Amino acid sequence: MDEVLRDILRKNKYFEEINENRFIPEFLGLIVNGVVVYHVNWIDIIEKEVIFMHKDIQTHPIASLVLENLNSLMIITNDGIKEVI
Repeated sequence: MDEVLRDILRKNKYFEEINENRFIPEFLGLIVNGVVVYHVNWIDIIEKEVIFMHKDIQTHPIASLVLENLNSLMIITNDGIKEVI
């Protein structure tokens, strides 16, 4: 699942790949499994987990999820909500 998510984010125009495990969303608002998560500065994919981080809180994630439980990911853009997964 981690390789699938990496591939999806690499191909999505709203995400920039920084390295194999880190992606920066173009917009700071995401919807993860139906829950709005704001101020996501980057996403890390580490050991079957997706971690949503904020630049001012680097000691712990603002949200994290085991990859097998990730059912949907959307991004809130200027043009509305766009589906990623």
